[in-house]
Amino acid sequence: MYVDIRFGACVVSEAKVVKRATVPVSLPMSVVEKLEGLRARLGYRSRNAVIREAVGRFIEEMEEAKVLYVRDVTIEEAKGEIVEYLKRHGSAYVSEMAESLGVNIELAFKAVEELEKEGVVGE
Repeated sequence: MYVDIRFGACVVSEAKVVKRATVPVSLPMSVVEKLEGLRARLGYRSRNAVIREAVGRFIEEMEEAKVLYVRDVTIEEAKGEIVEYLKRHGSAYVSEMAESLGVNIELAFKAVEELEKEGVVGE
């Protein structure tokens, strides 16, 4: 139980119990020194608090990140897949097709460029 006094009112509520695990981490001294400098400058109570927040932010960022799987295909295979994609979808950005098909973005642009030169697709 803890007591919180805000604006002259006293609020008593149950304390939230958070189970924690200790995770030993070995860091280069240069990183520890920078970490300590940031801790002091930003007013954190401990290096652990800085590390907990940094790990929390990293996890949030990675959970929101999109992972793209790129397959190893030839330019001819990519051209064929792009033509089929365009038949199904009508039109699309090259980046959208590359992502959807799992084709390297640079290869997709090159394939579309060749398809344009061949007159298979328009701009």
